Amino acid sequence: MPIRRQSPWSDWGVNYDLFKLINNASGNSFLDALMKDVAKYAIAISFLVVAVLCLLRLLNRQIWPIVWSAVGLVLTFLLGLVAAAAYKEKRPFQTHHVHQLLAHSPGQSFPSDHATAAFGCALVALVLLSRAWGVVLVLLGVFIGFARVYLGIHYPGDIGGSFLCAVVGVAAAWGLSRLFTPTARVRTTETVTPAPAQ
Repeated sequence: MPIRRQSPWSDWGVNYDLFKLINNASGNSFLDALMKDVAKYAIAISFLVVAVLCLLRLLNRQIWPIVWSAVGLVLTFLLGLVAAAAYKEKRPFQTHHVHQLLAHSPGQSFPSDHATAAFGCALVALVLLSRAWGVVLVLLGVFIGFARVYLGIHYPGDIGGSFLCAVVGVAAAWGLSRLFTPTARVRTTETVTPAPAQ
């Protein structure tokens, strides 16, 4: 009988222990319902806030923060794809007995798509659009990631991988913005008149 290859990250150590700690806390009807709503719908809040922040910049004719925000989100998404290709990991309910509170199809677990999008939006807002709203969205991203672990459909490491993808993607966009954003030239409208002859 073939022996299933154990993943040292998802099956043993801190990652799995932390998953069990969070997932085993489920069972309260109010919290279970709250976590389901957060896991499914809170990402829409992140997208909405970033969209409004970009609209406000556009109304103020500040196009470059919007451009680099889009670059940051695209880079974050691409890094998520690379991470998924580099590290194959099944979802917790495929390899363990878990409290799965949210129906989900089996497949790739690392990194979490929802958490990647949430952290991408949060860091884009924090670095390029609005620090205050960025902090709010970072906290929301943590909440979303926690909810998806709580519901048994992701490991904590999946959420950490999502955060790392967002950090690298948005940091790269910020670095590119420092190098390639056109700077406004200082122009003077004053006319210099010659001093009258003595």
